[in-house]
Amino acid sequence: MKRKILYIILSVMLVGFTFSACSEDSLSSTSVVIDSTNEQNEFDRWLDTYFRADYNIQFKYKYEDIESDLTYDLVPADIVESKKLAKMVKYLWLEPYVEVGGLTFLRTYAPRIFHVIGTVGWNANNTYTLGTAEGGLKITLYAGNWLADWLEIDEEENKVVYLDKDNINYYYLHTLHHEFGHILHQTKDYPTEFKEISAGNYKATWDDLDDEDALELGFISAYATSEANEDFVETLAFYVTLSDEEWNARMAVAGADAEAIIMRKVDIVKKYMLETWKIDLDVLKRILERRFEEVYEIDWVNFEIV
Repeated sequence: MKRKILYIILSVMLVGFTFSACSEDSLSSTSVVIDSTNEQNEFDRWLDTYFRADYNIQFKYKYEDIESDLTYDLVPADIVESKKLAKMVKYLWLEPYVEVGGLTFLRTYAPRIFHVIGTVGWNANNTYTLGTAEGGLKITLYAGNWLADWLEIDEEENKVVYLDKDNINYYYLHTLHHEFGHILHQTKDYPTEFKEISAGNYKATWDDLDDEDALELGFISAYATSEANEDFVETLAFYVTLSDEEWNARMAVAGADAEAIIMRKVDIVKKYMLETWKIDLDVLKRILERRFEEVYEIDWVNFEIV
């Protein structure tokens, strides 16, 4: 009975369509498809100047399904936090790479899109995703709205009045260095020697470990134990974002034997970055430290020390 009813309904619809198609009514010359336009706000114009013009990068903070991973339940980025994140990314990530590697390097290899999501991407194993890199063209940064607790800017003075360096380093800058590392090694691969150092010790169940466990096995973090590519970019990201004191504290947890393994990896990463990309990671590390000290002196509109 249901099939017959469905058939009858479809038949009526088809007949109606046929009659409509045979009508002699004249068609309007005006299209029913109207292009949607989003009027630019002050922040959009700022992004045009400091991201599009300077680096040919789109900084996308307005939620778009096509840009998002629909396997997660996500919250869009807040415009206030997006403004702060964009300024931080420019001063503490883009410009340091220009200092050490030159503008041509960054314009050539930086992703064309930064996409910001308000929350993290929660995974089924109780871990969460902080960033992804797609085909060397896009980096997605999660947890954008969490910046509310870690960075405060006086809008009238255009100056930073509070900054939580540890959390900003971990959730955003570490993520950017990690994902950019993927872009670089996918463009020109690192030596196979790196993959041989911990061959046989990578774990699909990396989330069962904590960082202390991983350090004792010769990995800089638990996530680094998941596979060689993640080991490589985690080593890079932690090396440039940790202070000397923080790095030494991790090595103390690792112990002498595991530290020797980690430092072999560091040496390969540093040599690869210098010989392949002309990026001296020790110079980059010092630049990042200096810029963190300068942030309280920066006019965050014009990016000049005042």
